[in-house]
Amino acid sequence: MRLTSSLLAVFAGLTLSMAVGCGGDMSEPEQAPVSESISVDAQRPEGDVTQQAICPLKWFCDTTRRYYNTGELCAAACGSVACYREHQCGGGCTCP
Repeated sequence: MRLTSSLLAVFAGLTLSMAVGCGGDMSEPEQAPVSESISVDAQRPEGDVTQQAICPLKWFCDTTRRYYNTGELCAAACGSVACYREHQCGGGCTCP
């Protein structure tokens, strides 16, 4: 009898703690349907600057005034003129 009443007390305590909220909220958070979702661009106020990536480092040659992906390609195109690494700045990225 003592064992049965002890088990009943534990079961009742666990059930009560789950109902009161001690066990945490096990339900899924409510989400808006896909049709009601707003894109990040639509949430931004007009005039805000968009996020841009940092421009990539490329090999540059002064004689050709061009960027190359590898040092070997740059050296082959420039001959005896030294190539150096530089950020290829353009409209789609930000130069440091």
